[in-house]
Amino acid sequence: MHLGVKGLAVAASALMLVAPSAAWAQEESVGRGWPMAEQQGQPVVGAGDGGAFLGVAIAARDGAVPEGVTALERDIFNSDDFYIDADLWSDPAYFRCNSPMGLESQWGGYGNAIIGDDPPNSGAWGYCDRDYPRENIVSPYPFKTAEEHYEALLAETEARGGPTQYSRGDLPDWDGRYNDTTENWFWGRIVQASTIVSLLTPEYQKRFVQESYHHANTNAPQWPSQYCRPEGFLRRWHEHAVRDHQLLVTPKIVQWISGVADNFLTQIHVGREFNMDGAVPRLGQDVPRWYGETVGFWDDEALITWTSNIQGWMTHGGFEHSNQMQAIEIYTPEKDEAGAITGIHHEAILYDPEALVEPIRMDRTMERIGNLEEVEPYIFVECNQTIFEVDGIATPLTPGTEINFTVPDLFGRPWAQTWERYHEEGMQRPEAEGLFGF
Repeated sequence: MHLGVKGLAVAASALMLVAPSAAWAQEESVGRGWPMAEQQGQPVVGAGDGGAFLGVAIAARDGAVPEGVTALERDIFNSDDFYIDADLWSDPAYFRCNSPMGLESQWGGYGNAIIGDDPPNSGAWGYCDRDYPRENIVSPYPFKTAEEHYEALLAETEARGGPTQYSRGDLPDWDGRYNDTTENWFWGRIVQASTIVSLLTPEYQKRFVQESYHHANTNAPQWPSQYCRPEGFLRRWHEHAVRDHQLLVTPKIVQWISGVADNFLTQIHVGREFNMDGAVPRLGQDVPRWYGETVGFWDDEALITWTSNIQGWMTHGGFEHSNQMQAIEIYTPEKDEAGAITGIHHEAILYDPEALVEPIRMDRTMERIGNLEEVEPYIFVECNQTIFEVDGIATPLTPGTEINFTVPDLFGRPWAQTWERYHEEGMQRPEAEGLFGF
């Protein structure tokens, strides 16, 4: 650790974020509803100016170093080869105490450019005395796999006489439009980039830092939505990837749909069981699906689900996940004094033994904003590509423009193919681990 932070004060004007309600807590459960170690009402780490940061969150800019902080001689902004810096990736100072969103913001990705007048060396600093701690991100539950977790929750439900069987006449009244208003560490505003590194296995640490480097240093982001590619399973938890969520509940299928640049569809097959014969548990063919396949059951008014068979992918500003990704999710209603649904608490525990060193948890509350007969119809997304890769840079082009185009290997980490071809000449790249890029 090289920070030498001397008790930097958190600015009174820092953006404080709303913590989720704890009304859903079920501490007696073996595997759901345990309170977060610390709620997500944290000030933003930065660095950012405007846009997603709703103001200025910069500790120092234009080559300056925050008071009380010791800069590293080599960091993500001045390094000519991030691969050989692996021993520094765990130090917040390597990222100049930026959050993942702060690294994306340097060249103007989320507001005003803050890279300074000598880019990339003059990249801005976030706040070194702020973080959402790792111990609050990792799962508190004792389970090593999603299967073990799901079976424990099912056994707990069966011991109470469940699962609950609903007909069309007595289904919980959840149909409606919902909005995700809970700040999530996964959004990348309140957590240090180095903390994300600590969650990942060595191969996926390398992939995260590769992406961060090309956000902050080379200004060569490769966001999937730029090219109308799928957003990936984890992106459904990010504020900028989704708008309002539409929920439909039937006795056999519960369906969420949302989207901005792409559509996110989650179909929960109530009462079904996975085929366990393939590479991972599945419902359909032994082929990974962009948003996986999901089974679930009701425990009274709580809906408990297990998602598997997920296509490995990237989440820009987050981290890559593998085909081994699986998720346990618990949906629990929140009600007002009259018993009307005001929202749904959504707890997710993510398992990925290839990408994560241990399971992690995300927690949010979906606020109900209207009944389906009151809100506008869902707008289905059809992405029309206007941005194309030109010499390794995502470039807007007008109709009629002719370019040389190399067809990417979509299932071979196409973002990394671009970075390695155009922006990593001479770097000492270690051999990749994992199968088919994921």
